[in-house]
Amino acid sequence: MTATPPSPEPSDSTAAEHGSGLLSRRSALIAGLGAAALAGITACSPSEATKPTVNEEEENEQAQADDVLPTEKQDNRPVPGPPLITGTFISNKMLGRPTKWAVARPSGVTGKLPVVVVTHALNTNERTIFGRKLQMQNVLQAYVDEGNPPFALAAVDGSTNYWHKRSNGADAGAMVLDEFLPMLADDPKLDLSTERIGFYGWSMGGYGALRLASLVGAPRVAAVSVSSPALWANPQMFPPRAFDSFEDYQANSLFGQQKAFAKIPVLITIGSSDQFFTYTRQWAADLHPPAAFGSAPGGHTNRYWHSVLPDHVMFLGRNLARQ
Repeated sequence: MTATPPSPEPSDSTAAEHGSGLLSRRSALIAGLGAAALAGITACSPSEATKPTVNEEEENEQAQADDVLPTEKQDNRPVPGPPLITGTFISNKMLGRPTKWAVARPSGVTGKLPVVVVTHALNTNERTIFGRKLQMQNVLQAYVDEGNPPFALAAVDGSTNYWHKRSNGADAGAMVLDEFLPMLADDPKLDLSTERIGFYGWSMGGYGALRLASLVGAPRVAAVSVSSPALWANPQMFPPRAFDSFEDYQANSLFGQQKAFAKIPVLITIGSSDQFFTYTRQWAADLHPPAAFGSAPGGHTNRYWHSVLPDHVMFLGRNLARQ
């Protein structure tokens, strides 16, 4: 395990608790770091179908929006901020594949910290969330520097298999739950607690974070926070990169599984020109109590995801701190 600078790229079921401390009052969010990016945030219900006005530049940029992002390119330029702790383990759940991971602890903080597990998007990796375009570790540092309770971020490379078991036997979801989380808890140099955890993910990783949170459940999952989750509502229309077959879709789709989130606080953000906007609103409408749901002009882009990261960090931090 080495410390290196990164290369780029509560548990009752009330609606108030899903947004409490962060989102129960809009003024609390407006005072937060990411309020300018999150134009409005509400509890999502079936009657709320109005999209925000779409910025023309973003709309043109995302005319062909999809979850297929450009393949992550290595960039060795250092990113200022908290250093990463990195390592590799051999994952049996990933068919013996060497699996890389990265952890960011806020600077100036000692002692055992709770942790948020980050599940990455398609064609990205464990370092992307800490890279030059997203820099979640610096968003976390700003949150902690304002006097908020600290926590750590832990990301792992799940390859491209959509965080569930695939026909070749690889299972990135099981890797996270059965191998990565125990490793985080057992490594004394990391000094992390996994008794209560959070999940964050975007695009493919947004789906993955929701899926893993539903499997772990409350009260161990303090909150799950996702941006632009890659959700497909039609069991007859989905890409093979996401599911291997109709049966695989039926086994791993989150549609019809909303009851699993009844006691887990959920925050969802998505750009109004994102390909997954309609499916995401459709899925969120069946959450009871409702999720905190935010949308603003934007597409399936790093620009949008970075703009709302402060709201995700705030939501996760406040729920992790709740006893």
